[in-house]
Amino acid sequence: MNSPLTSLPPGGGAELTLSVERAYREAVVLDRLGALWSLILAKCLLAQWAIATYSIPVSGLAYVWSLSILMAVMASALYLRANRLPLSVIPETRRVGGAVLLALLVACGFVLYARFALGAFSSAVAAGICAALAGAWSLARASIRRAWEPFAGALLWWGLAGTALRSPDSEALLWSGLGWLLASALPSFALSLRAVRRPAAQA
Repeated sequence: MNSPLTSLPPGGGAELTLSVERAYREAVVLDRLGALWSLILAKCLLAQWAIATYSIPVSGLAYVWSLSILMAVMASALYLRANRLPLSVIPETRRVGGAVLLALLVACGFVLYARFALGAFSSAVAAGICAALAGAWSLARASIRRAWEPFAGALLWWGLAGTALRSPDSEALLWSGLGWLLASALPSFALSLRAVRRPAAQA
């Protein structure tokens, strides 16, 4: 009896190949989602900076932040559903990365609370500290993924952190927005593009 035609190796090799392909696909999906969310945050921050700087009579909370985040949540849910990404089983590396990201987000939350609720320091200092924490996340991501793109993002974040600390408060949103655009969105798009090309090169 002739064996069925398939591109997968016989026996257990087929399961290994499917697992590798699934891992690459999940990495690409999550990298693209991270890049898109970074792009949305950059757009919101830069738009809010432009509204404040040029006295544009527009409510940033109503017409920039609320609409953008609502549409991003809906688009993310549809994107995950279209790609059938199983988030119930998360690999060890993503669990570690998720824990590091959560810790840094909590730290950023404390920084923002100290700035806006307690008035402990200026907006420029808060932007610089949050940028430095984002750089730490990019460095951790580069170590976990063993990729140069997040490492380049970490260097950019730290450079922007130093710039924000020396800038006036009116430019805090500007440097934060540029950070999410240049140091987070672009490296994530580059990382996802490389993950797509790698299986094709191995085929």
